[in-house]
Amino acid sequence: MKNEQNQEPNVDNESLVDEPTLTLGVLLKTARESKGLSIEAIASQLHLRPTIIQEIEADNLQAVGAATYVRGYVKNYARAVQADPFTVQECLDKQLESEEKPSMQSFSRKTTHQARDGRLMALTYIIVFVLLGLMVLWWFQKSSMDSAVDYSQPTAEEVAASAEVGLANPIDALLVDNSDSGVEQMASSSEEPAESAVSTAQDAPTAASNEQSQTTQSPAATQATEPAQIEPNAQASAESEDKVLGSTLTLSLTGDCWIKVTDGNGNVLVSDLKKSGSEINLKGAEPFSVTLGAPQVVNIQLNGKSISLDQYPSGKVAKMTLPHAGQ
Repeated sequence: MKNEQNQEPNVDNESLVDEPTLTLGVLLKTARESKGLSIEAIASQLHLRPTIIQEIEADNLQAVGAATYVRGYVKNYARAVQADPFTVQECLDKQLESEEKPSMQSFSRKTTHQARDGRLMALTYIIVFVLLGLMVLWWFQKSSMDSAVDYSQPTAEEVAASAEVGLANPIDALLVDNSDSGVEQMASSSEEPAESAVSTAQDAPTAASNEQSQTTQSPAATQATEPAQIEPNAQASAESEDKVLGSTLTLSLTGDCWIKVTDGNGNVLVSDLKKSGSEINLKGAEPFSVTLGAPQVVNIQLNGKSISLDQYPSGKVAKMTLPHAGQ
């Protein structure tokens, strides 16, 4: 008796294992075959493609389409083969629920990625717009600074150079004055011995004729030698004066302008801001180096001949050497 009781549970377990799992596809396929209908026949009756019937019977509901279409196809299929509607609905709900969970998870994951990508793109756009705004602001500031520069006024470098020249010119003038006074003193000193020698010769007695002749010859020799030493210095000074005052440069202004002129000897003839209506006459050795802050308001004549300034743009500093090459 005990052996028979032990064998009965084993039989029940085997029957439970061998019993096939009931699914929607198996249920509909069994009902269709019991009616003796083929896949093509039921597909034609439901106005569906045969592949849809095959996917439903294979429980591959995702390949059929959206859940709404699957429910409609399955209800029509169950009605056509007269399957139990409650069992069909129960199997359909279980299978759609199990298939919708992964799809919902993937949709949620996709939505999260899209939101993250959207935030990154928005941050990128903000950075790009900020950089563009900074570039535009820098460009406007640079343009306003360039337009605010007044080229008719002297620059800091030119002011410093003019100050240095102004300090050097008084020293040069003192040196020239000292040299001139030295030459005059030499000439006066040479004349004084000659006059004293003549007076001495007139007052000397006739008995000392030999001494008188020697005395008169000595001042005469002094007079003959000393002027010979002075004449080359006078000629050199005259030549240098002719060289310095060799050319005349005239500048007429119709507006305020910074002017700097240096002659061929390196002497700065003028370095200052001149007012409108001024006429500046300069003399010096060629070539002249001329710098004009506003060339459009200046008329230049070199030795009475007008110099054209049309090639220099208005409002910009013009630098030139006069006379031009070939003139």
